[in-house]
Amino acid sequence: MTSFLQRISRTRKAPSAVLGLAFDGRRVVGTLLRRTPDGLRPSGAFEADLSADFDGADSEALGRELRARLDEAGLKERQCAVALPVRSLWVTQTGIPAMSEADAQDLLQLEAEKGFHTDASTLHVASSRCTLPDGSQWATLAALPQARLAALERLLSAARLKPVSIGADLVELQPPASDPPEGAITLKLGQGSGSIGLQATAGREGLLALRSFEGVSEDAEGRPVFEIDSVAREIRITLAQLPEPWGRSLRDLRIHGPQALAQALADGLSARLALSGFRVQIAPRASTMVSMAPMSAMGSAAGTAGLPGVSPASVSAVVAARVLSGTVPATLEFLPPKPSVLQQFLVRHAQGPRRTAWAVCGGLATVAVLAFGVQQVRLSLLESRWGALSGKVRELERIQEDLRLFRPWTTGSARGLAILEALTSAFPENGSVTAKAVEIRESGEVVCSGTATDSPAFLAMTARLGSVPGVSRVHHDQSRGSSPLQFNLRFVWEGSQAR
Repeated sequence: MTSFLQRISRTRKAPSAVLGLAFDGRRVVGTLLRRTPDGLRPSGAFEADLSADFDGADSEALGRELRARLDEAGLKERQCAVALPVRSLWVTQTGIPAMSEADAQDLLQLEAEKGFHTDASTLHVASSRCTLPDGSQWATLAALPQARLAALERLLSAARLKPVSIGADLVELQPPASDPPEGAITLKLGQGSGSIGLQATAGREGLLALRSFEGVSEDAEGRPVFEIDSVAREIRITLAQLPEPWGRSLRDLRIHGPQALAQALADGLSARLALSGFRVQIAPRASTMVSMAPMSAMGSAAGTAGLPGVSPASVSAVVAARVLSGTVPATLEFLPPKPSVLQQFLVRHAQGPRRTAWAVCGGLATVAVLAFGVQQVRLSLLESRWGALSGKVRELERIQEDLRLFRPWTTGSARGLAILEALTSAFPENGSVTAKAVEIRESGEVVCSGTATDSPAFLAMTARLGSVPGVSRVHHDQSRGSSPLQFNLRFVWEGSQAR
C-alpha cells in the first residue's frame, strides 16, 4: 500500500520557511529558518523539556504542551521538519548480491521481515545502499514503527504543525555526502546520561551502519560518566560486522554533542583507539546561526550536512536547512506520502466487492469521455469548414440585404417584357414596319411610333397586333406620308406576363 501511495502522491515543493524540530526523549529543540535572496536566515529558536516522551504518553496533550512552548517563543510557522534520535528506529543490515532492481527490492522486503521480526506492514522502512568492489551491495534498513509514527503525527497535529520531513538526527548531522571518500564513524551524545548514537558511512556511497547503545551513566552527584571501554568495544564490534574494505579503512571518528561531554569522550577514546590508527576529533560546537552566503554556495564545514548557506549548526537547524534547500534529499526519510482526498477515496473504494461496480462506472465514464471526444473532433472539423465558407456567406448576406432594401421599388411581374413580346410578334419579319419609340404607361396604355414602307404593311401589322392575346383597343392617332409612312398608334395591354 505504501508503494502505491508513493506512486500516486504529488511531489512536495520546498517551502519558504521551515521549523526544524529535534526530539531526544522528553527534550525538544527547535530552529526556524527562512529562505531569503541572500541565503538562509534564522527567525527564532527554542528549547523545552516536555512532560513525557512523545511515544510513551498522551500525544495530543504533549502536542498542546509543545504549542504552548512555541507560542511563548513567538514561533507561528506551521511547516516543520523533524529529526528523531537513532534509538527511536529499528535498524538492520544485509548484503545484496548482483541482481536486477526488482529482485533486489523483493530481497529487501524479505530481509526487513526477517531482521525486524515483525510484520513489515506495521513499519515504515527506509534504506540506504553502498556498492562493494565486486558489484554487490550493502544495504542499511531503518524502520520506524507505524504506531510511533502515528503518535508523532498526532503530537504535531495537536501542536498545529504540518510535517514536511522526518529523518534521523545523526544522519542529518553527518550525511554520507559530506564525508571524505574513505568514510567515517560518527558518535552523537545527548545532554546527559543515556544512549549514544553511532553511524558508519562510506563516503558518498551511503550508510554502512546505524545503531545506538548505552554508554553513559551517572555518578553519585548526577554527573554523566562515560563507560569508555564499553564505547570502544561497541565501535570495534560495529567495524567487525561491516564488509571489506570498510571494516579496515574506517579510521576517522567524529563526535557530536555538548562540548564538555564530547571532549571527555574524545580524550578517553583517543587513549583506547590510538594504537588502531583512529583519528578522533570533535565536531564544531553546536550553533543555531546561519550564514548569509548565497543559496548556490555549498557548505563544507563539519556538521553542515553539505547544505547551502549553513554554518555548523544544531540538528534542528540542519534538518530545516536541508528541506529549504530543495536539492538535498534525506538519506533516510520516514514521512509517508500524503495522497489527496480523491486518491484516498480511490484507494478506499477500489477494493473488495465494490471493485466491479467502480470498474463498470469507470468503463461508462470512459465511453462518455470518448463520445464527447468524438463530438469535439466533429465540431472542430465543422468549424474549419465554416471558416472556409464564412467569406462567401457574408457576401451572400450582403446581397440579400440589398434585395430586401430595393424590393419595394420593383414588381414581381415582367409586364414590360410581355408587352414588348406581344408588340414584336405583330411586326413583320421582313422589316417593312419598324418601331422608333415605345412608351408603356402605368394605366396599361402603350404608345408606339415608327415607320412603314407603305400603308398595306402598316394595316397588316395593326391587324396582327389586335389579334394578340392581352391587346385591346388598337387604333392609330395619326400618319404622315405614304412611302415611307410615319405612324403613331395606341393600344391597351390587359395581359399579365410573357407566355
